Amino acid sequence: MFATDTIGESTMGDEVLRQRIAEKAYELYEKRGQSHGHDLDDWLEAEQLVLDEIKSQTYSKANKPRSRGERSKKG
Repeated sequence: MFATDTIGESTMGDEVLRQRIAEKAYELYEKRGQSHGHDLDDWLEAEQLVLDEIKSQTYSKANKPRSRGERSKKG
């Protein structure tokens, strides 16, 4: 359910992830004019947005070209 490193361990604590989703859900609630009755929809949309953001960041880091110094250290 959340970002993992190469050995499958969490790179983000459950509480941090939950907090990010809660903040995003609140942003969605505010954008909709603070209309009640859509809390589950907001949460699910926020969860998807946060997870997509994490995947994008993880992908960007994995595909970022390494500098000369980093290449010589790794190999």
